[in-house]
Amino acid sequence: MLANVNDTRLYYELTGDEQNPLILQFGGSLFGRQNFGMVNDAFRENFSLLSFDATGYGRSDAPFENYTIEGWADEGAGLLDALGVERALVHGTSMGGMIAIAFTAKYPEKTIAACADCAFARCDVYRRTMFANWRRSVEALPMDEFCNLLTIQAVSATFIEDNPGIFDMVREVVSKNSPYTVRQACLAMERMDLEPLVPEIRRPLLMTNGTRDTMTPPDLAPSGFSARQIAEAVPQWAVLHEFPEIGHADLLECPEEAVSVVSAFFEDALEKESRGEPLQRRAAVAASA
Repeated sequence: MLANVNDTRLYYELTGDEQNPLILQFGGSLFGRQNFGMVNDAFRENFSLLSFDATGYGRSDAPFENYTIEGWADEGAGLLDALGVERALVHGTSMGGMIAIAFTAKYPEKTIAACADCAFARCDVYRRTMFANWRRSVEALPMDEFCNLLTIQAVSATFIEDNPGIFDMVREVVSKNSPYTVRQACLAMERMDLEPLVPEIRRPLLMTNGTRDTMTPPDLAPSGFSARQIAEAVPQWAVLHEFPEIGHADLLECPEEAVSVVSAFFEDALEKESRGEPLQRRAAVAASA
């Protein structure tokens, strides 16, 4: 289905039992809404899902303009408005996790609780250089070779050997997006600085990261602003969960555990809200008192 948001046509899908709480999904820089393919069925057991192609991706409009993390967050808010949805749970992964951070900070009135998977608020020099290398690689390499390079950076060597079809899957999904969009996504992450938004977070935010993630690790060099720093900056709202021995793609490498952790966080927030309890983390509030 299509919705008009800020003069842009966005393709979206609403799936699952409409009586269940709604999760708004933000996909990553290369996979788009297909990022959640391995976990959607499990999430639909307890939630309904709103997945969409952000501007530049899939079946949505792809204007030749600069894209930003905050702009994509605004787009998600506009999509909720267009569909008459007042509030939702929010789940973003990789670049989508960065969008989820921005969305949660900018639109607390639209956010029940959020999960930012494999994300941070600002690149350090290492990650800024990595994204710049991706941008130059997609300009210089055949798309298949570029996808192979990304695959070996995203998942562990063991996972690749146990799942040899991962290369074909990544190539198929990434090919749905134009090289222009990939370049713009890399630029958006290179230029991103969400640290000023972090103090504005006023809704429960779960940060999930793999301990072996080299793309978006839970800890960054001093020039970056990491998931752990977000949790430390607003401990009454944000918490960090680390998946041990997992690389960048927990939704691929440990989908059952990822669904369980995120679902429990969302259900806890929904239960507290239904009882009229404060959504802040009690331990953190008590510790800071």
